[in-house]
Amino acid sequence: MAKPLQVQIVEKARALIADEQHWCRGLLAQDASGASVLATSASAVRRCGLGAVIAAAYQLTNDYDAANELAHNALRPHFGISTLVHVNDLRGHVAVLALFDEVIAAQR
Repeated sequence: MAKPLQVQIVEKARALIADEQHWCRGLLAQDASGASVLATSASAVRRCGLGAVIAAAYQLTNDYDAANELAHNALRPHFGISTLVHVNDLRGHVAVLALFDEVIAAQR
């Protein structure tokens, strides 16, 4: 049985930032020089939790508008985007991964 799209997005987002070197705070995404870039940019090397969710949705759909909509709903009904941003920027990398793990586990 295929995994629900929501789970696929969150799992892919988690993989994108599993290594803390690929994670950031305060910006959706950064390039290698630390400049802000779109989360879907090929030059993005670090992403926040939300940026990772947007990038993961984009990788699965190749549609920027659909990716943004899917990203904003990927953590529901457990968490909203504001919770993810808060956890990312205030609690840190490990907390974001734990939040993703909780969403994934709840869908199984």
